[in-house]
Amino acid sequence: MENINNYIASIQQEIVAEEKTIKVARLIILLIKIEKELTTVKSTLVKLQNHQQTYNKDSQLSGQINQKIATVDRLLAKISKARLNLNYYFI
Repeated sequence: MENINNYIASIQQEIVAEEKTIKVARLIILLIKIEKELTTVKSTLVKLQNHQQTYNKDSQLSGQINQKIATVDRLLAKISKARLNLNYYFI
């Protein structure tokens, strides 16, 4: 009877480990999707910045665009670091 209880306990531990792995994998996929969206936002901001520099050189919008690009860069760096840390979970 003790062997059966040990066997059931080991199966339950495997299930919990699989659930954690699945959650981590889903989180990594979500971070990749967020990273792609932020890259799209950054490219749009760069296009807007180029347009502002071409047509409205003294616009205060240029400063705001630079701040937003810096914010997106910081977020991309944090997400990249988080993804790297989560990848170590699988190693």
